[in-house]
Amino acid sequence: MGQSVRSEVGVFLRDLAGLYRSRRLYPAGNELIRAAAQKAAASLARVGGTVRIARLGDDLVVEDCTLAEPPPALAALLREMGARGHESVQVEPGAGAEELEEWVERLVTGAEFPLGGAIRAGVLALDAPGIDPEMAELAAGYLALLPGVEETLQGLAAGKSVSLRRAEEMVRAIATRLAAGEELFRPIRELKSHDQYTFTHALNVCVLAAAMAETQGLPEEGVNAVALAGMCHDLGKEKVPAEILNKPGRLTSEERLVMDRHPVDGARMLLGLGSPHPLLPVVAYQHHRGADGQGYPASAAAGPCHPASLLVSVADVYDALRTIRPYRPARSAEVAFNALLQDMRRGYLHPICVGAFAGLLEFLAPGRRVRLWDGRAAVVLEAGAPDRLRPLVQVDGGQMLDLAVQPNGWIEAVEEDGARA
Repeated sequence: MGQSVRSEVGVFLRDLAGLYRSRRLYPAGNELIRAAAQKAAASLARVGGTVRIARLGDDLVVEDCTLAEPPPALAALLREMGARGHESVQVEPGAGAEELEEWVERLVTGAEFPLGGAIRAGVLALDAPGIDPEMAELAAGYLALLPGVEETLQGLAAGKSVSLRRAEEMVRAIATRLAAGEELFRPIRELKSHDQYTFTHALNVCVLAAAMAETQGLPEEGVNAVALAGMCHDLGKEKVPAEILNKPGRLTSEERLVMDRHPVDGARMLLGLGSPHPLLPVVAYQHHRGADGQGYPASAAAGPCHPASLLVSVADVYDALRTIRPYRPARSAEVAFNALLQDMRRGYLHPICVGAFAGLLEFLAPGRRVRLWDGRAAVVLEAGAPDRLRPLVQVDGGQMLDLAVQPNGWIEAVEEDGARA
C-alpha cells in the first residue's frame, strides 16, 4: 500500500469513526449522522479500492499494516465490533453513504449483518482462549498476503494472463519463507475466517500444499508449481452465484449442479489464459475427484489423479472444515484432521498425502492422545517413520504397539482440543 493510499485510508478510518461517534450521540436518521456518512463515503471514494480492517487482540490490522494504538474514536468502534463478534470488516469502494450508515446502525443496535453487499463483517477468531503477542504478529503477517491473493485471483477471473506472473511472484515468496523455516502454519491451524473466505482459503491451500510438496522431496520448481495450483484450484467458483456460495441451508439439486461445475469452469478459465503451467488446469479439474476417482466431475475415461491434485485435495478438505461458513461453524483442528482420516479410509484421500499432512501439523507427534481402531485409548510415544500415520503408541494400561508392523491396526482418531498426555 503506497504512502498516498495509506494516507487516504487513514482519513477514511477517521471519518468512519466519526460516523460511529455521531450515531452514538444522536438517534437514527439524524441529519448529523447523514452528514457524517456522506463524509465517510467521500473519503472512501478517494481511497479508490477495498479497505480491509481486522482486530487481532488489541491491535488493528489495516491491509498490511498493524496499528497497535488506534485513536480513541476508532478504538471505541473496534470495541463495538468485538462486542458484536465482528473482528473484521471489508469495505468495497462502491459503498455509499447509505450503506455506511446502515452498517453502523446494525453495529450499534446489534442487528444481523446480511451476507454479501459492499460491506462485509466477519470473524477472524483464534482457537486459543487468549491471543498472545507472538500469535497476533504471526497472524498479522499472514493476513498481509491476502490483498495480493485477492488481486491475483480477480485478475485471473477477468482473463488477465498478466496475473499469472503476479501469482508466480507470490508463490516464490511463500516458498522462500517455507524453505527458510518461517512459521506459516500456526496461523493456518489457529485462524478462522469467513468474511474473505475465497481468498483466505486460496492462500491456506496454497501454503499447505506447497509445504506438503516440500516434505515429499519435490525440487523448488515443483513446489512452486504445486503452490500455484493450490492458489488457483477454486478459480471456477468465480462463476458460481454468491447466493449459492453463501447459502446458509442445503443446496437444491439444481444449485448443486451449478456448484459442481466449478472444477470444469476453473480448468477452462486457466486453459483460456494460455497458462505456461499445465498443472494448473489439471489440479483445478481434479481437486474434487478423489484418489479413488469417485468424486466429481465424473469421467469414465479419466485416469488416476495427478499427485499434485491429491496434495491439494487434502489441504482443500482440511481448510474448508476449519473455516466458518454461513451454513455451519468451523470445526476444531482435531475434528478436521479426523475427517481427513475418515476420507482416507473410504478411499477419497491418498494415505501418503494425509500422512504428509499429519507430519506437517504434528497431529500424531509424541504426547498426542489417540483412539485406536478397536476403541482403545492410547498415547503416541514416537512419531511414525516413514509413514506418519503409523506411530509407536502406548495403550492405556501399559501395552506398547508399533503400528508400523501392525498391518491390521490404525489410528481411528486423535483426541480433540489438542489433548496430550
